[in-house]
Amino acid sequence: MLHFRDPIHGLIDVTEDECAIIDTAAFQRLRRVKQLATTYMVYHGAEHTRFGHSIGVMHLTSRVFDSILNKNPDMFGNDAAAAAYYRQLLRLVGLTHDLGHSPFSHASEDLFQEGRTHEDYTREILFCPELCNAIERVNQSFHREYDASYQITPETIWLAYTGENVVHELYQSPQFPFLKSLMDSELDCDKMDYLLRDSYYCGVNYGKFDLGRLVDSFTVYRGENNDQLKLAIASDGVQAVEEFVLARYFMFIQVYFHKTRRLLDKRLVSSMKEILPKGVFPLDVKEYLEWDDIRVLSKLSTSDANMTASLFLNRETMHCVFSSKPHMGRDGQKLYDLAAEKARSILYEKGLTSKDSLNEHLVLDSPQKAVHKISPDLEDERGIPVIFEGGKKPSSLLEESMLLNSLKDNEIVIKRLYVSSEYRNDVEEALCKYL
Repeated sequence: MLHFRDPIHGLIDVTEDECAIIDTAAFQRLRRVKQLATTYMVYHGAEHTRFGHSIGVMHLTSRVFDSILNKNPDMFGNDAAAAAYYRQLLRLVGLTHDLGHSPFSHASEDLFQEGRTHEDYTREILFCPELCNAIERVNQSFHREYDASYQITPETIWLAYTGENVVHELYQSPQFPFLKSLMDSELDCDKMDYLLRDSYYCGVNYGKFDLGRLVDSFTVYRGENNDQLKLAIASDGVQAVEEFVLARYFMFIQVYFHKTRRLLDKRLVSSMKEILPKGVFPLDVKEYLEWDDIRVLSKLSTSDANMTASLFLNRETMHCVFSSKPHMGRDGQKLYDLAAEKARSILYEKGLTSKDSLNEHLVLDSPQKAVHKISPDLEDERGIPVIFEGGKKPSSLLEESMLLNSLKDNEIVIKRLYVSSEYRNDVEEALCKYL
């Protein structure tokens, strides 16, 4: 057993087989992909990468799994091999889930082609020879210790990640939707790690929550027909969930949707279009893996013809002359439309009549995110059951939390206008007369 010293979780246990996956070139590339894109140019401590996050998520998956299993020892029919199999498979899902991220993470995803996502690249990377060999090493070790009828392969890792059932005769038929909920739900381990990790490196408190209490609150719900496991919360953990949801809400408003970070992301993407072949990421996974933050920054720093690259590298920002409230209603939309139209007319009067010249001095941004997607329906994929002691019928989390219920239909919607320094005073003076 090896140990990784992590600033968020302390010592993280990693097996030698798991370390073989970490040592692959594809995983080591994550050391060179920033977790929060250009946020380090706003919060200077935000230099952390997908590498540490991925190891942290792996750690949390087994921590949550163990907490649930301790409360429900018969969850897999008292089959030690089955429990060990699902636990190991879940750890590998957590470890590999971000392998396909592009340079600067989500910021550059507009440069994917043919409707691709980073998950598509993740799948292809899982099936690359180097990853296949490392995963097979885990598989063989599991067979020596437990049962050769269980298969740990790129296929099973991917199917657990997507929540799809395995129907091939070579595989057992696990509760993959349950495993997926620990990685992709309103209470998943991915969110738990990035909130705490991003808060720590940004030097803010917005994303902090009681991790220990939340993990201890997890349990399972077996559904109306008692035939499928579903992630649930013990009744005394409702407040821990509320704190977690609010932490994410505050982080989006204060960090992820920060006005300067959003502008820098846009400038980064515009700059990358000039250095990428045909202005988009390559489809070939080997060529794709050659791109990371270091290569992007190196290319940008040597690109004499790319004015936007120079603006980005030197952190020359624009001025936000209009920003709506985080929850913009119909009146806010009208106000934004009026401000945008007035800003365009002012710049047009200044001689900026072409689309390119206008875009150079005026930028519009509209970040948007649901506060949460928790469903009131216990049987819905996004529903979160609350389990009571003493045989009381399970309830919906939204029934038990007035706070979360009040936020269920709310979205963070922010509208912003940025203007270059050259025309800032003209536009602000004009907007003051109308807004």
